[in-house]
Amino acid sequence: MEITLYMSRLERPEPVEAVALLERAIAGDTTAFEQVLVRHERRVLTLAWRLLGNLHDAQDASQEVFLRVFKYLHRFDVRKPFEPWLVRMTVNVCRDLGEKRQRRRTVFAETDQPYQNVEQTERAGNPHVELSSKEDLRIVQAALAGLPEKERAAIVLRDIEGLSTAEVAEALGSSEPTVRSQISTARVKIKKAVEKMKGGRP
Repeated sequence: MEITLYMSRLERPEPVEAVALLERAIAGDTTAFEQVLVRHERRVLTLAWRLLGNLHDAQDASQEVFLRVFKYLHRFDVRKPFEPWLVRMTVNVCRDLGEKRQRRRTVFAETDQPYQNVEQTERAGNPHVELSSKEDLRIVQAALAGLPEKERAAIVLRDIEGLSTAEVAEALGSSEPTVRSQISTARVKIKKAVEKMKGGRP
């Protein structure tokens, strides 16, 4: 049984001012679109960085995401939450970019995290719990980098981004049973990789 300690941010209702801002952006207000970008650029970059494994690729992906947002925003239904739409777009862009650059993919090399927002990793049953030092975080990053793309995406979205299993399945275009299996397998692999890299230290 999965245990969720906090409400997925994607399940929270869109603030009234955010809806108004989106409506203005959809209507062609460039200033409003810039404000939408500012509101979400950090979130998109952080997610892209976690999915792709390095800052340079994440920056490229973030630029492509917002180019697509600008191009397709007129199709967005403001009656629906904006973040699930944005997350799906980010996942798709990262998947495309990852496929193009698969041969030169490297283990997470960044030693300084651009956006440290890992407090959400403290979830029951996860291998990330109580990893607070930079060394521990780098170890987990390396373990994540060693996962197959689909497993890494599933566990990043579920355990780090805080999406529900249903939301992860929707974002990845997969089924909930498949996502549960990917997350379970990824957790075991990460736990073993972390233990190996730490030389058996708890």
